[in-house]
Amino acid sequence: MADAEKPIDYIVVGGGLSGCVIASRIHQARPDLSVTLLEAGPDESRNEKVLMPAAARSLGDTPLLSKYKTTPQAHLNNRQVEFYGGRLLGGSSASNYGAWTRGHEDDYNLWAELVNDKRWSYGELLPYFKRSEHYHGTASDDQHGYEGPIHTSSGGRNYPLREVMRKIYEVSGIVSNPDMNTGNPVGIAPLVESWYQGNRQHAANCYPLQGVSVLTNTPATRIVISRDNDGIRRAIGVTIPSGKVLLAKNEVIICCGALKTPQLLMLSGIGPSSELVKHGIEQEMDLPVGLNLHDHPTTPVAFQLRYPERGLAVGSPEFMNKPNHFTGNPMDWFITAAISGDELEQAANTDSLFAGKKPVDFEITCLYTGSQYGAPDGSHITLGVVCLSTTARGTVTLQSNRPEDSPIIDPQYLSTEHDRIIMRSGVRFILQMMSSKAAEEHFTGEAPPQGFPQLTPVSPDAVIDSHVRSSTTCGQHPAGSASMGTVVDSECRVKGIGGLRVVDASIVPASISAHMQAPMYGIAERAAEMILHAAEMILHAA
Repeated sequence: MADAEKPIDYIVVGGGLSGCVIASRIHQARPDLSVTLLEAGPDESRNEKVLMPAAARSLGDTPLLSKYKTTPQAHLNNRQVEFYGGRLLGGSSASNYGAWTRGHEDDYNLWAELVNDKRWSYGELLPYFKRSEHYHGTASDDQHGYEGPIHTSSGGRNYPLREVMRKIYEVSGIVSNPDMNTGNPVGIAPLVESWYQGNRQHAANCYPLQGVSVLTNTPATRIVISRDNDGIRRAIGVTIPSGKVLLAKNEVIICCGALKTPQLLMLSGIGPSSELVKHGIEQEMDLPVGLNLHDHPTTPVAFQLRYPERGLAVGSPEFMNKPNHFTGNPMDWFITAAISGDELEQAANTDSLFAGKKPVDFEITCLYTGSQYGAPDGSHITLGVVCLSTTARGTVTLQSNRPEDSPIIDPQYLSTEHDRIIMRSGVRFILQMMSSKAAEEHFTGEAPPQGFPQLTPVSPDAVIDSHVRSSTTCGQHPAGSASMGTVVDSECRVKGIGGLRVVDASIVPASISAHMQAPMYGIAERAAEMILHAAEMILHAA
C-alpha cells in the first residue's frame, strides 16, 4: 500500500470530547499500546478565547468553529438554521457554553431497551458519569464523582436577578430541585457548568494526552477497509489529506460527531446504497448511516426590563463592571418540565406516532441578555424553550464524494405535531409565568421581534406558532446519525466491519433530555472500558 507507515495499535479519528477521552484512557491503562489521535483543527488549549467564559461567544467569528447550514426547514418558514461544531483539539467541549446536565434516567433506560443491553441504562452508566466528574457541590455521594478530570461549578456569581427569577418560577408552581444531575432533572434547579474558577474545563486540557501521538490540522479523508478471501471486511487504517495512509493494528475509532462521522462513514463506502450510488462511491456495507438525526430545537422569548438602569443584564454599565459576572454563563437556573398527556394525544392523531408520556418534555433557560436585538444594552433578558423529547428525525447526507465539502444536514425541525405542541406549550408556559405579579414588578412584557405582535398568555395558538416558526433555532445537540442498534452494535462496533467503532453523539439512538456534554463524557468513558476489555482479549489470545 503506497505511503503506508508502520501500523499503530489504535487510531482515534476526531480530537473532540469523545476522541480525547478514548485516546487518554487507552494510553493511561495500556501505555504499551500506541495511540494516534487525529484532529482536523489546531491545538488552542491555552487560547484565552477558549478558556474564558466572557470570550466564548466570540469563537463564532473564528476558524475554531466549523459552520454548517441546514437545508431550508419547511416548518421554520423555510429558513436555513446554522450549526456550529468545535474545530480544534477538544472539539465542542472547547467551544460550547458549558452547561452540565445528564438528563432523565428514563432516557437511558429506553436506550438500553432499544439495544437490548442494560449496560446503557442509567444505573449501569452512572459509574462512568461519576468517573468523568469532579463535583464541588453538596450532594449525595452515590450520584456524583469527586475525583474525575472535569471540575464543575454552580452559582456563586450573585446576579442581581437571581432571586427575582427564582421567585417568579416558584410562583408558577414549579417545584425546587436542588440537584438536576441525579437522574431526575424535573423542577427548578441551579445551573451546573463545566466552568471552574473562571476557566473552561475541556477534554483536551482535562484528559491527559501525554504519550498519545496527537496530529492536529489532520482530518481523515477515508477509512481504509480490507477484504479477505472470504469477503470479511476490516478497517485497517485511514487516509489523510497528504495521501498518506495511517495503518491501525487493532482498531480505528471514529469520534467526529453526529454531522461529520456519518459523512466519513459514507465517503468510505459505509451507508445506504441509494446515497453512495449518487456519488459514485463503492459500497462496503449497507447500513442506515445518516438517518435518525435528532436535535433539541430552541425558541427564544425576550422580555423588556422595567428598570434597565439598575444594572440587571448584560450591556448595562453596572452589570459589566462586575468581573465576577463573567466567570460563567449569565444565567442561574434551569426549569425542566413535562406537558400533559392529553396534549400529546392530540399529536398522536396527526403523527400516527404516540411517543408515550415522558417525565421530561422541555427545558426553560433564562439568559440575562437580549443579544437578538443587536449589541446587548442591559434592557432585555431572554428566556428560551428547549424541546427535549423531540420526535422529529432528520438526515445527514453527502453533498459530494469530496471530504472537504460539508454534508447536507436536514434535521426536519418541528416536522411532528408532538414537537410543535411542546414548543407552543413551552412558550405559553413562559408567557403565563412572566405575567405574574412577581414578574410584572420587574418586566413590562414580551419584547417581540420587529413586525410581530406582542405575545401574552392569551395569545392564540396561531400567533404563538408564528413566533415559533420564525424564531426557532438549533440546540447544537445533534445526535443519532449512526445509531446504536442499526449502524453500531452495543459495543459501538460498526456492523459488518471488523476493527471499526464509533464513539460520539451519533450513536445515541433516542433523544436524551440533556445538553449533550455531560452524557457524552460518561458514554465515552463506558466505551473506553469496552475497548480496553477487547485489548485484553487480544493480549490473552496472543
